[in-house]
Amino acid sequence: MIKRIINNIALDKKDHVLLGMSVGYPLMILGFVIDQIYNVDFMLVSGAIAGVVIVALKEIVYDWYLGKGNPELADFLYSALPILFSLIMYKI
Repeated sequence: MIKRIINNIALDKKDHVLLGMSVGYPLMILGFVIDQIYNVDFMLVSGAIAGVVIVALKEIVYDWYLGKGNPELADFLYSALPILFSLIMYKI
């Protein structure tokens, strides 16, 4: 059943999930390391916000402004959701 659900997701959307993970996770890990070194608790959130902003800018600048892609809200959501889910799970 899960395999069927995953197979029904468009390949483009799967690519956007991977984009979100490859952009957001390293920034969040860097933020976590900075949080641990300096004993603060906001750099991981800052890394997550930076990741969401980067994937939003990809849709706005690369796809819409430069016309090199197809700007879609769904593409942004598929890119941002892995970052936001990770942030929510960390904060719980």
